[in-house]
Amino acid sequence: MLVSTFIDMAGQGMHTIAHQHRSTRPVTPRALPRPCLAAGLRARVWVPARCFFSRAGAQQFCWLWLLRDDGRVQALRLDANWLERDDQLHVLAGHFADEAEHTLRDTPLGGIARRLSGAPVVPVPRWAVSWGHPLQQAIRDFAVRLDDEVLVTLGRLEEPGPFLGTADNYNRLAILPARRRRHRLQALEQFPPLLVPLLLDVHGRPDLFDTDEDEPVHRAPPAGRACAPVLDAIDRGRDLTGALAAHYRVDRALVRSPPMRVPWARALASVDDLHLLGAIPAHARPRERAHLESRLDTLRVLPLRLRGDHDMARLARAFATGWRRTWCALEQDFGALENPMRDTRDFLHAALEQHPRPDTLAWLDMETLALAWIARCGLHSLLEASRRWHDQPLRESMVADGLPDAVAPVVGEMENTRGRATELVTRQALHDEGETMHHCVGGYWSQCVRDPARVVHLQLADGETATALYTHHGSPDEPRFVREDLRGPCNKRVSPAMERLARHLDRQFNAEATRVARVQAVDEAHRARAATRAGGARFTRPLEAYARTCLPRVLAYAAAQADWQARNATLYAGPVAGFHYAEGPHCLPRLAAGERLLLVREPANPHDASAVRIDWHGYKLGYLPRHANTPISRLLDTGAALVVTLDGVDAADEWSPLSVCVARPA
Repeated sequence: MLVSTFIDMAGQGMHTIAHQHRSTRPVTPRALPRPCLAAGLRARVWVPARCFFSRAGAQQFCWLWLLRDDGRVQALRLDANWLERDDQLHVLAGHFADEAEHTLRDTPLGGIARRLSGAPVVPVPRWAVSWGHPLQQAIRDFAVRLDDEVLVTLGRLEEPGPFLGTADNYNRLAILPARRRRHRLQALEQFPPLLVPLLLDVHGRPDLFDTDEDEPVHRAPPAGRACAPVLDAIDRGRDLTGALAAHYRVDRALVRSPPMRVPWARALASVDDLHLLGAIPAHARPRERAHLESRLDTLRVLPLRLRGDHDMARLARAFATGWRRTWCALEQDFGALENPMRDTRDFLHAALEQHPRPDTLAWLDMETLALAWIARCGLHSLLEASRRWHDQPLRESMVADGLPDAVAPVVGEMENTRGRATELVTRQALHDEGETMHHCVGGYWSQCVRDPARVVHLQLADGETATALYTHHGSPDEPRFVREDLRGPCNKRVSPAMERLARHLDRQFNAEATRVARVQAVDEAHRARAATRAGGARFTRPLEAYARTCLPRVLAYAAAQADWQARNATLYAGPVAGFHYAEGPHCLPRLAAGERLLLVREPANPHDASAVRIDWHGYKLGYLPRHANTPISRLLDTGAALVVTLDGVDAADEWSPLSVCVARPA
């Protein structure tokens, strides 16, 4: 029986394929000619593009796998002129002897040679290349020289989804001394989701082109001080449970729990996941991986921003009666939970807008309100309040929103073989989309203008339709748009084909070709805040009685949290904007840290309706930066008393010599 171990290119993992000749007469395999290898190499495999890809763009390349004398595997992508040029192997072997080298330019045969750290440890061509093909024989000859124990362990760690069988991951383990290698392989199989993030890179798919899309979804940290105690415990055979518990700051019972002893579909457990599970009482934690991973993904849909152990403890209160019991109850009452949890965003926005709250809670945002609701009333209560609010009919009212009726497009229209995408850049188009698709997007015009956000209608060739929401991230100079939502009619889930079209749209939104349009959209959003207010129609859903009953309790809980109050006492700390365009340089020699300053609102400022001026004894020093002035301007408009202090003076700093701190009074 001939056994060969190699990697499935589709990301299905590493499999052991057994091939047994059943014949009435003995078969003598045809011996392949031994290549003349450069010094330091034990084996090589050349793969032409036609054996990997059928598309035309790939035909300009070929691929080469090298096995070095020290046991390392290296995969290279080269210009097609290199194919079968064994006489040039010494050039590649010499340049890529150092693992830090990734690129060789000005090669003897033209093009650029790239080392693919995320490529499979063994090439697997398309099935059109038969088992007896010389390329398959070369691959088998290459594979039998590899460390079978390392290959098998990497294969056992893979579930459908992540890809671990890369050349770099193999090298991390295969070149270790025998005893250390054996200990690390055993540890990986003993605590897969805890040790994979410390020892291995995780890729979404094999990397054969070295593009940004093929970057790993997780990189293993350098073997430094951060995980040195864990590595020491593995290599010396010491208390690994205690080392992992200390490293992740969780209890030993969680480390030993069944979900931590089996591979995960995403290959690793995040620190936030572990801290949340650690905050749940031990008897209430999940006992099976099947009841854990998918529900952690669902939980991430909620509009939550957890900052510290206190917030983790607040969220964990939702599962105090039992992780599985809580989720089963939610699924029984609300069905598939992804959309109901996502819908809480709109409800929480409405709650902040429609329900009055004291000045002491002016800092309260949607994420904190969601967490306060869960901690005080429970996750079921939040979903129930959201469902009741969404069942309320829309009411039309006249409001002075001062918003334009159109915005500048970022991508406009996009069409390819998969389908078509149309950006909705007018108030009426957005309203019509909401009516046609039967969801809440018709009320998002304020977000489109002010945030800015963008809504896109997508349609596949087969007629399937969906709506995508993109929100602005990044700085004003380097804006990015991130897809927050993708829904079909009536908020239904979309097909994989629609998801693929949306991923192509994601790239278009942030391509270099749309950079100017993205910057223009951000500038337009800032100018819109200073627009003259005029009457306009607005569609809103009023809060239902259940929400009005719960909100006072939720707000009282938020107001009583000392860590939230302390965290939100400082509203801004940083430089003064426009210092050189005001009277700042004239005052600089007389300024000293600790000076009390004055904030002055300028609602009629032609450049920014949220402008906040900073004064010192009647002199204008500059302004709060535009990215930080909106919440502070709202507080000043309500009459809130704020304390602004000159935090530092650095005359040597040519551009930003002053830094200030804006805070609520103690």
